[in-house]
Amino acid sequence: MIAHNPNSLCKQAELYYYDFLYSESRRLIPESMVKHIEQCQHCREQINQLKAVLSQADGLESGQGQVSPAVTTMLKLHFAYVGKPVTCNIVKPFLPTLLDQALGMRIPTPIVTHVCDCQQCTEDLDVIRCLNLDRKQLCRLSQLFAEKPAVDDVACSKARADVDSVIAMFFQNTNAQILKHFCTCSGCRELLYQRRQEFRDGLLQKKITDEKFPCESVSASDFFDYVVPYGIDPANDQYAKFRRSLISHLVYCPNCLAKMQQLHQTIYGIAERAESDVVTIYHIDESAKAEAISESDDIYAGFPIRVERANHGDEVNAGRSASIIDFGAILKRKVSAMNLKPLIKTSIAAAAVILIAVALFFNIPTAKAVTIESIYKAIEKVKNVHISKFAPDKTNPIEERWVSRSLDIYMTKTGKELVLSDIPNGVRKTKHLDSDSVETALLSAEMVTKIEKMISGFWGLVPFADLSVIPDDVKWSRVTGDGLKGATEGIRVYDLMWIEKAYDGSVVLRKWRVFVDPETNLPQKTEFYRRLPADTEYILESIEVVEYLENSEIQAVIKDVGF
Repeated sequence: MIAHNPNSLCKQAELYYYDFLYSESRRLIPESMVKHIEQCQHCREQINQLKAVLSQADGLESGQGQVSPAVTTMLKLHFAYVGKPVTCNIVKPFLPTLLDQALGMRIPTPIVTHVCDCQQCTEDLDVIRCLNLDRKQLCRLSQLFAEKPAVDDVACSKARADVDSVIAMFFQNTNAQILKHFCTCSGCRELLYQRRQEFRDGLLQKKITDEKFPCESVSASDFFDYVVPYGIDPANDQYAKFRRSLISHLVYCPNCLAKMQQLHQTIYGIAERAESDVVTIYHIDESAKAEAISESDDIYAGFPIRVERANHGDEVNAGRSASIIDFGAILKRKVSAMNLKPLIKTSIAAAAVILIAVALFFNIPTAKAVTIESIYKAIEKVKNVHISKFAPDKTNPIEERWVSRSLDIYMTKTGKELVLSDIPNGVRKTKHLDSDSVETALLSAEMVTKIEKMISGFWGLVPFADLSVIPDDVKWSRVTGDGLKGATEGIRVYDLMWIEKAYDGSVVLRKWRVFVDPETNLPQKTEFYRRLPADTEYILESIEVVEYLENSEIQAVIKDVGF
């Protein structure tokens, strides 16, 4: 039996502990190291400890805690670069995910530390942040940055044939592969940019504009899909019908086309940007933790890490040469945590840091806990809904809304007035309940755009328009107690609390209470509260009760009210 000696092969063997656990990666270990590990009691004990740590992580991922698999996967991808040189090209695919509230990293990781040290990556992150993209767009942008440049003459030929359809934003005339090619081929990207510019110049010469449409309300996230159609499949695009009125404006508006050209230069400028000279290497170092934050100017003081700064061309001591992780392929295949095992080659200390990070992010103990992310995702899948809004201590609703994504219908009842917006028929009907009279008017392009945005949104059921805009300092917790009002059997209650700051500097404390079905993650009832700093109790502002309907039930309601 080999005795442990910290200056012997045991220290070198630490780099191979993870690989030793899995037969598919054990072949990567030098034979001398395999022989040492097999004969060394200390190394075998360390490997057993690592195995126990990873088993705990697997338990978290399998639903034993509140940690989402996506967060755990992202943490593992970050910590896969422990002890390895991290450059801009490695970091670039991670930048959009750093802006995703559900995946945000709140502790220093190998990726985060590079961004902090690299001015160019920091500036790229700030540019992407200003675009205010939603979660799906951030995910697709991350995948695009992970792609290798395409070199395919056949695909280029097909793309050139479809360039006019792409400029016209009529994606039905092309397919997902061609759209992806336009995003990954620099030559075809440039062609698309030039042809779009020529089309815009032609509109300016002909003085064609759409002055009725509020251009100032069109944001980068609205036309992102037409500048970066990566991941868009025209054959299965369930949101295509919601974009019709917007497209009819964009394609003939020189102002919006100019904004699209600017977004094109911004996104692909980041994708093609050369690496800076900054190289960072993240080491696990327990001794670094002992230094108090007040005793050091290092922003990482107090963490068990040490960050080595280097420049391109410098000789760095990073253990084994860095293995390149195909980050894009992992995201695109939605690989499970189990499938990531061969990719993670960290020491036992790094594996422990991953678990510590997970524990810092979330409250782990609750089994099958409902998360904010799961509620947003569940609402996104709903086809039809009826929402009744109540004032506190009132039994009759002050407003009712019926929304159908599958029928493209939005109907409201306020007081004695019913308003039905029927997008397929292009009309808006208003019924006055005290006279039964019905007024019919055509929907303008601006109205259609507004209604489509409401239908495809979250209908005011959640306090924030998108997960990405939820503040970092929110508090999410489960509410329990026998005296909890309004909770029925099988329904769980959660509170989301945050601080809202007004432009004048005043502060209001907000609370959103949701009664949710843990089997579907769908809200059954929501309550909105507010509290001023000087007050001791929250004041209930409104209550919303939710029903989830079938198409036939929506149609029956419309028929019953006389539309």
